[in-house]
Formats: sequence, structure tokens, C-alpha cells
Amino acid sequence: MYQTHFEIIHAYKNNKLTGVLPDWLDMIVSAEEITQNYESVEAVNHMSSSHLFDYVYRTLAILEEIKGERDEIYYMLSTVMAYSEISKGGSYSQRKRWSDQGYQLQIHNEASAHIFRDLVFYENPERKDLTFQLIFTHGLIGQYIRGESRLQSTMELIFSLKKFYHDKQIREMLMILNECIIRAVSEKIWIEVKDEAEKIIDNIIDGEIKQTARERLCRLTEGKYTGGEMNPSIEAFIEHADFWYAAAALHDFSLLDILTIMELSADHTASLQIRHIHFGEFMVQMHYDYKGIKHTNIYRKRVIEKYLLEYRQSRKPDETHVSYKMDYDKEAHCAFISFAFSDVGEALIRFCVEAEKVDLMHSRATIMLFDFFGLRRDAYDRFHNEQDYLESMNKAADDKRIILDYLKGNKIVDIGPGGGIMLDLIESETTNKEIIGIDIAENVIENLLKKKDKEQHTWHVMKGDALQLADTFSAESVDTIIFSSILHELFSYIPFNGRNFNHEVIGEALQSAFSVLGPGGRIIIRDGIMSENKDEFRRIRFKDKKWMTYLEQYSKEFKGRKITYEIIAQNEVKMLINDSMEALYTLTWGPEAFAHEVQEQFGYFTPREYDEFIKKTLGEEAKIICLKHYLQEGYPDHLREKIVYMDELGNEVALPDSTCLIVIEKRETNYN
Repeated sequence: MYQTHFEIIHAYKNNKLTGVLPDWLDMIVSAEEITQNYESVEAVNHMSSSHLFDYVYRTLAILEEIKGERDEIYYMLSTVMAYSEISKGGSYSQRKRWSDQGYQLQIHNEASAHIFRDLVFYENPERKDLTFQLIFTHGLIGQYIRGESRLQSTMELIFSLKKFYHDKQIREMLMILNECIIRAVSEKIWIEVKDEAEKIIDNIIDGEIKQTARERLCRLTEGKYTGGEMNPSIEAFIEHADFWYAAAALHDFSLLDILTIMELSADHTASLQIRHIHFGEFMVQMHYDYKGIKHTNIYRKRVIEKYLLEYRQSRKPDETHVSYKMDYDKEAHCAFISFAFSDVGEALIRFCVEAEKVDLMHSRATIMLFDFFGLRRDAYDRFHNEQDYLESMNKAADDKRIILDYLKGNKIVDIGPGGGIMLDLIESETTNKEIIGIDIAENVIENLLKKKDKEQHTWHVMKGDALQLADTFSAESVDTIIFSSILHELFSYIPFNGRNFNHEVIGEALQSAFSVLGPGGRIIIRDGIMSENKDEFRRIRFKDKKWMTYLEQYSKEFKGRKITYEIIAQNEVKMLINDSMEALYTLTWGPEAFAHEVQEQFGYFTPREYDEFIKKTLGEEAKIICLKHYLQEGYPDHLREKIVYMDELGNEVALPDSTCLIVIEKRETNYN
């Protein structure tokens, strides 16, 4: 008795299949190599060759669900589902034989079609050719929607289909095929693309399949590219090749970096015949598991971003430890795109991934990575927990709300806007303001632009240097400039006159802001503060001995100044009040932020020192209308379960003030 493909695979799944496995199922279940689009999995380590079997089973099950009375179409599509993924299967020896036969297994739809043609006998050659064409093109519509593929090869399919079916039947067949393929990946995705898939199928049937390079790039970048000029070499490159795994590989890069990768690829393939651009190796490089969930490999990403920036700037990036890589398969007309890392660089990246399992070891590993690849050390290079960090900053909304009371005028500039909480606050609680965020970090700008687009905000964000605001704004054109938790980062990270932790950089930032501030305008500072009683000591009793280990590591690695402490009892130390403030408030950020927090000095002036510094730096034209300091509410909440904080006599006392609020107003007229 004849069994359908679904009945066969269903019986096998339930251990009820007897006899010899059909070729298609034997290839699927004997898969020894994992070929999987990382976009469709939650964790890389959970992938196995069973993903292939499960996917084919789902496609056939969906076909069984929706087949209706379409017996002829059902049988053909059932065959297509059974054979469409076979090039991903097979044992290692089988796959080697296929490769030796000239099948490019990386282009799995075409390879599967050729394997089908070699394996399966049809009495009607035209019917066999039609099934071949359906397998050959079976995933192109989904890839087209993502901007990865062109649809030229579907024309031969439509020509073959029209020999046997009228347009309504063809439309029905292709919709069923794509529903099975896409729903088997994700029900949600199918719901999102169903209507568009139907329109595309209509266009294919009518012979209207034109798509410009700009339209493809917009799809491929998920709307990051919105039009405008395009490098002719990139345009030609996109028009003449299909992409594989590009969306998964490039997803987290900025538009500028994606265009740079495209330009590099166009230049390296200019003299070659190219039909396919394969990002499979790049996709694998860019993903790994963190805490059991798939994440972008931010270590590689930062290194590659630096390489791409250098390429844009000089066309001669430093290739000592990372370089663009392109391999070419002449027979398949396929270019394989990835990045090559030196042995030491590769080992260091892997070490950082492994070091995530050990809290303080991770901090050392990331510092080594910074130094080895020459990466920027700023608050936004926090690797995989960058988004968590920005979200944590956003939770400080209530504390930042006090800034709103001191805004003046209509043009408000927020320096270093982070996750955008200050921009949001000003927008939601004021009216008729021109609100602008300025940041030097491209990834921060990119995240804010995504947020603006998603949440439909009216504020603006642009790249700019806090020390050179005159390059961004004209003189006396801004009404209020906000430095919220940013001056201590400039102080910590920016070498000024040859050294970090130089108070002169704060003066430079204030002068930069003052130069573009209009008369009556204001500079608002919310940042770390030091206690006036610098010589007082505090006793700290840690409730868990692991925090003693933390303090030991912190004192060794803190870059701002020498941190010292005296052990006076088990898990108890004595240290200067401002040293205790730096160490304990860093502790609240958690071990993942440790590598970055030890680079930063949060408190750099006492209130009195700040007052004197502002007057000396800005002169009599500046008037301090507010200078106060306080303890941020979150610090006691985070530390209560970790420590007991005492004076030198052992009496519990309040934690030292953490934060200052300073408002400087530019006098309306020069002071005489």
C-alpha cells in the first residue's frame, strides 16, 4: 500500500516504520553535520542534526493540515518538501561524494535539486523537471522578502508550471509551498509575511519581478537604509548576486558598517563571476551562547567595527590581527565572506567567551581584549550587557527628573544621552523644545535612532564631541546643556595633555559648552561627588566573604588612583571614606560591569573644589545658581544585603553622598 511522505516520516518519528528507509529520509536522519540558520534558534549549543529532521517533519505536517482535495498538487509538493533539505543531510562520506560530484552544498536548494534529479526516476521528464524547479527555487520568496535573493530563477519555474496549470492553480501551489516552508520556521513570521508573499507570487506569475538594489538593501538592513546615494560598485554587487545568511550575519551592525562590508565584498569580487554571496561562516563567527541564550559575539563585533572604521578612514586598516576574508568557488560562482583573526586574537576572543563563566576573570579578559586590539574603552563598550547597562541607566529616571526644574529656553542639548531617558523625560514633560542628544559613540547613536523610530519620538540625536561643541553648534545658539553622569567618563577615559584622570578635561568640556551657550543659558551637571571630610575613615563589614575578594581585585585594578584598605577583622576592613565610596558604588553595578567600572573614577571633586574649579575655569561670566549633593536612592538598596557601613567606632552610619547637581548660568551681560 502506498504511503505518503508524511505517513513515512510520522511512522519513523513514532518508531513504527518497518523496512528499508527511503533515500530522502535516510539522508535526513543520517545527517552528521549541522546546517542551520542561527536566526531560527534560541541557543547555538542546543542545535543538533535533529533540527533538520524536525524541520522537514513540520513542513510535511503543515502540508498534511492544509492539503484539502488537491491530490495532484499535494503529491508534487510532498515530494518537494521531502527532498528540499536533503543536501543538508547525509553522512560525512556521503557529503564528500556530493561535493566531488560538483554540488555546492552551501547553496542547499540548488544542491538538493541536483541530488533529487540524480536519485529519482520519473516516467514523465517534464514532471520531473517541474519538481526539480520547485526544489531549486523553494526558499527564494522568503529570502526575497528579507532582501537576500533575487527572483530571476523563478521565471523558468513559472514557464514550466504554465505547461500544466493555469494561473490560479500556480498561485495556490506556490502559496501552499511557501506557507509550509515559512510556517515550519515560525508561525509568527508567516502571519507577518503572508500578504506580501501573495503579492510577490502574483508578480512572479505576471512576470513583474523587478527590484532595485536600493529596495533590496532596505529589506536586507531592516529599514536602516532609507534611500539616497549608493556607491555604484555596491549597487552592481547587490544587483548581480543572491545572499545567503546575510541577515543573520549582519543584523547587529550599523548601516555604515554594512555598506562598508558590501564595498569590501564588491571590490574583492569585481573581476569574478558571482551568483552567490555566502555569509555562513560570518554568521557562525558572530554568534555564541551567553547564559544559555544565543547572543551576538560582541567581542568580534567590536574588533570588526574598528577594522571597518579604519578602512573607511584610510583604506589601509591594521590587518595584524584581523582582516577581511573572501574565498571563491569558481564552479558554483560563489564567494564566501567572513573575517580572519590571528591565532592569538582568535584565542583571546574565545578566552573572553569562556571567562564569562567566572565573574572577575571576565573583567581581566575584556581588559586584555581592549589592549590587544586597541579598542576604545568607554562606558558603551560593555559588550553583551551593553543593553542591560543602558536599561539600568534608564531606571534612574526619577533621580534625573530634578534636572527638568532647571531647564531654560527652547534648545536643549543632552551630552552623552546613553539609553535616551533624559531625552524622553524632556520630551514628555515639556513643550515646544528642540531636544538634541550628542554622542561620539556610533553604536549609541544607532540604538537611539532605532528607539526614536520605534517609539516615534520627536527628539534628535547626532554625532558630536563634547570637547568640540563649536564644531556642531554655532556660538551662543544653545539654551541648556546637560551633562548627566558624563563628565566623570570624560575625566576617566579621555587622555588630556598626555594623561587620563586629568581635571583639565572637565574644564575643556565646560568651556566647550559655555562657548555655544547663549546669554542666560544654563549648564546642568549631574555627576559623582567626593565627600569634603576626605581624611575620615569608614569600616565596612562584608556579609559574604566573596565581597572581600571583590575588594581585593578592585583595589588592584582601579585606574583612577591608588585604593588602600586595612583588614581589621574577618570580612571587615577600614578605608578612607572616598575610597569606600568608589569601591562600594562600583559593586552595585555587578560583576559584569566590573572591567569597565574599574576604569572610571566616579567622584573627582568635593563640592567646595567643584565651586572653585567652575569659577576659575569660566570666570565671572558664569554664575552658580545651584550646587547640592545627595545620596542616590539605589545605592543603599543594592548594598543593604551586602555590607554593614560604620564609622571608626563601629557605629552604623549613612553611606556618603554619591551625586551632585550643579547649575551654571551664563550671565545676560558681562560682569563689571
